[in-house]
Amino acid sequence: MAEKTVIYSKRTGESPVPVTVRIEWLPGGKIIPLMYWMPDGSCYKIKLPCVCTPLAFLKDRGVGLRFQVKAELIESPEYDDELLHSISETYLYLADNWFCGKNIIDERYGHAGKEFVSVTLDVFPNCEYEIVYFKVKGTRYMVERPAIKEPRGSFHAGGVGIWHKVEARHINENDDEDPDPSKSVCRMAALYFEINKWFVTIKAT
Repeated sequence: MAEKTVIYSKRTGESPVPVTVRIEWLPGGKIIPLMYWMPDGSCYKIKLPCVCTPLAFLKDRGVGLRFQVKAELIESPEYDDELLHSISETYLYLADNWFCGKNIIDERYGHAGKEFVSVTLDVFPNCEYEIVYFKVKGTRYMVERPAIKEPRGSFHAGGVGIWHKVEARHINENDDEDPDPSKSVCRMAALYFEINKWFVTIKAT
């Protein structure tokens, strides 16, 4: 990924500010921003729905997405009752073509060995990222440790893209707790990113 800042927020009439954004990448390829962190550590929770616009950017930033959002300040390094839970409007920019590829592969070929899944990522200002959660067959997992990330398609299901091997733990739908702590086990999982969707391999029926 490029080292330049491509993830940033910008309010009308103000300069861009690099931010870290948590997004959910849905099975159909749609991206939903969930929250973002400012350089000082302030955290904003995004109020949904928001308006997404595909854009071509100037100054060699390529193409990407702009989100018009309303966000609530939920954490601040300086505690201030008047600021906490205030609502502000801003634009979030994911100014990299990684976010707006068109997946022609699944439009032309069958995918009996794939299940497209929902993946939650923290994306940093330079477009590097970490997988935080993913959901397979209705079960939610939290990534404990990333192990390997490299260009590779699936031997069983085909496709092209990036293979992620992670250590993950089964958690509840609405919090990060294990549904059965007495049997809590971390397992290795493989996730594949293919143009604009994430998938896991499954047994073809």
